[in-house]
Amino acid sequence: MPFILAGCKPMPKRTLGPFTGLAGLAPIDVNTADELDILEREDLINGVLAEAGCNCNGHAAGHQRDEYWGGDLSELVSRCTAHDIQSMDNDGVLQTESVSIKIESLQVEVDSNNEICAWIYEES
Repeated sequence: MPFILAGCKPMPKRTLGPFTGLAGLAPIDVNTADELDILEREDLINGVLAEAGCNCNGHAAGHQRDEYWGGDLSELVSRCTAHDIQSMDNDGVLQTESVSIKIESLQVEVDSNNEICAWIYEES
């Protein structure tokens, strides 16, 4: 007999993006930019996602965790500024490299309720 968990039926997912509204944006360095510029960038991304019909997690059930993705958008914009990450090379040696998100490459994976399940992007 198959095991079925009530209310946990997997939903089909699809990917949206990249979004033309994010192409050609001037870079923002969150370490030196005016706070208003950062908030405007977050608002722009929110508007592009809303125009594409994307919903936040919990939207369909009426209990949104973060209706405007404030935490997620803040993190995305922050990571567009070059920042250090650590990884292991092929020999297992820890290395540090500077990377940044290419916001023009942003895609989102959404479920059948158009709720964002994953953020997908390229780094440089």
